[in-house]
Amino acid sequence: YYNEYKSYLSSMRAEDFIRISRKDDEDRNYSTHKTGQSKRKRTYKPEYTSIQSFFPNPDAPWKTKAYSPDIIGLHQEILDFAKWMQPTKEEKRLRGCVVERVKRIVHQLWPCARVEIFGSYRTGLYLPTSDIDIVIFGEWAYPPLRALERRLIENCVAEPASIKVLDKASVPIIKLTDAMTKIKLDISFNTNNCIQSAEKIMDLLKEHPYLDKLVLVLKQFLLQRHLNEVFMGGLGSYCLTLMVVSLLQNTPRCTKRLEHQNLGVLLIEFFELFGVRFNYASTGIRICNGGSFFNKDECSEMKTSILCIEDPCQPGHDIARGSYCIYVVKEAFKKAYYWLKRVVLSNAIQCNQGYLMTDSILGTIIKVDTSIVEYRNWIAKNWHQLSYKLPHPEDFVLNYLQQSRLKINNKKTQNSQQTDPWPGKNSELSDTSTDCSPVASSNDDGTTDESSSDGSV
Repeated sequence: YYNEYKSYLSSMRAEDFIRISRKDDEDRNYSTHKTGQSKRKRTYKPEYTSIQSFFPNPDAPWKTKAYSPDIIGLHQEILDFAKWMQPTKEEKRLRGCVVERVKRIVHQLWPCARVEIFGSYRTGLYLPTSDIDIVIFGEWAYPPLRALERRLIENCVAEPASIKVLDKASVPIIKLTDAMTKIKLDISFNTNNCIQSAEKIMDLLKEHPYLDKLVLVLKQFLLQRHLNEVFMGGLGSYCLTLMVVSLLQNTPRCTKRLEHQNLGVLLIEFFELFGVRFNYASTGIRICNGGSFFNKDECSEMKTSILCIEDPCQPGHDIARGSYCIYVVKEAFKKAYYWLKRVVLSNAIQCNQGYLMTDSILGTIIKVDTSIVEYRNWIAKNWHQLSYKLPHPEDFVLNYLQQSRLKINNKKTQNSQQTDPWPGKNSELSDTSTDCSPVASSNDDGTTDESSSDGSV
């Protein structure tokens, strides 16, 4: 990359790298009103930003320090981004309350129904604005979408304008937004393979400990470009995760230890593979048996779809056939690859000159909207009020009661230690009075128990 970019720099004009500042305008005005004189030679040096200074970026809230201007800095920035995107305790509890609320409404309608969660909420790979995927298992001839829609509106779970019933889709679902918490939900019926898919992703997360960090970055990348909705032809979370796994499986230097990997290099290689080099017309992706690529002509069912990813839970089944806008996603990956490559190399070259192209490499392709930051702050501020209005899961209530009992017991022990300045004095007196007393104790019936003089009874 360095030799390629060095030849690219030599072919460019020198004026393309001149920074325009306020002093340039002053010099330009000074030369225009002094006519008849030759332009004076510039003697000042441009004041560029120091590479060690830190400036907070409102579009990059994960940036809390100054990163090194190279691929190592990009690796550190990805780690901080993944850490910032992790849900807080309040956000986890709030989502659990929303799921519990839907469960109780479903059990009112169908007491024998079973409610399960899947998708990114089950695997933990969800963003602050990600939806919750819920599946309901029961015995129905047709999915009762309209009956559940009416009951959700009657219980004020969602407003009628926010509910969409997609009964014509390949997998009929109900899309809604919770009126109290503004959390989005997708409810489906009797989709058996969704639970297996979530468990498969959880196994892959254990196998690749750095998979979650790359997936969170790429999910935010697609979210801000509106390319993450499958029903609009975008790339879903499940397919995106399997594409990242395919990259890790087919990279021979990848190990299972995070400290031996550079996430910045892996991110650029992902954009290069699926944005520049991958042939979507004739190549499919397979995850099973260590991962491989296969010719789409081998399977007639997968030949018609643009992006072909074999389901690891159902071999021979294509799970990416709904992503018909994959070429738009590919173009976004391609632009991100060339841009990251340019930024990393230009920072490495310009580092010695005292100025940088940007202070946040990851921030050049990913932005976090201020509404997301405000929403997370709103949850942290109003969690206690919302907790009184929403039902809590049973496991949360039991844990809360256990923790409260432990706190009460700890306070009691602390108070007893504070009121008794000599905790061992009374115990010593009581021991001597009971154990060393040779006096016999009388019972209710008048008999006495003989006590030996050495304190044994």
